[in-house]
Amino acid sequence: MTDLQEILSFIKKIESENLGKSAYEIANLLRGYTKSEYTSKLWTVATGYKQKYMVGEFQGRLNKHLLLSGEMTDFAHFIASLSDQINQPGIQKSDLTSWTADHTSWAGDIGSAIIFYRSQSDKRNAMTLEKVLMGLASDSDFTANVAAYLVGLMINLDQQTTISQAIFDYDKIQYTEHIKTFISKRFDGIIEGSKLKNSGLIEVEIQKSVSTFMKLYSPASNLYKSVKDLLKFPPQIKWQNKIALNSSDLQIGSQHFLSHLMKYAALER
Repeated sequence: MTDLQEILSFIKKIESENLGKSAYEIANLLRGYTKSEYTSKLWTVATGYKQKYMVGEFQGRLNKHLLLSGEMTDFAHFIASLSDQINQPGIQKSDLTSWTADHTSWAGDIGSAIIFYRSQSDKRNAMTLEKVLMGLASDSDFTANVAAYLVGLMINLDQQTTISQAIFDYDKIQYTEHIKTFISKRFDGIIEGSKLKNSGLIEVEIQKSVSTFMKLYSPASNLYKSVKDLLKFPPQIKWQNKIALNSSDLQIGSQHFLSHLMKYAALER
């Protein structure tokens, strides 16, 4: 069996053992089989679901890179992002904040890279932001983010769709087509032939989401600030390590993601 077939068999096993639970609950259970950092308090607040890291026979079972829709994908990253993409019942703490599923996805990847870049103490040997982005917001991270968004969309539109079935269906379509759908659905992208007509507006939207992530994120604790501080008022930047937002950093970060989208969709400005 291919890696994906083996993974889907495992996911079906978890689904069969939890009959009656929603896709939202299953996705969050699957998070426990990825990486320990995906079961932290941040993820509990973001998804509204507390899940412990599973040890034993199946520890880290979903922590691998594999081909999904023809492209190498960080599958653990995909599952973690998916757990925040699927609609959850009721009102959660994150619903009272400026937090969105983008922030446990591509915006979080880019924002975390910028935060790391700005926090390097040894300026003489500091890595460039471009190099940091290649490590913390890689192509396999972005393929995971796109997959999470679109698989989550499938499930949100049809609550009877299982996660295993949605992943199977997603894999049948080439990533090039998925990217175009993502650009259209998430950013209202206007594609005419091989041209992306509103790339400038999309770049601004990417920067806004990354900027929000950086304002909400607490570098010192690796957790949210308190819900009181996150309420949807104009956010105040209170960096404990005095890191300030930098527009050129946001521009580089947004261009990094936009370049991935346009490259894999075979689009040009």
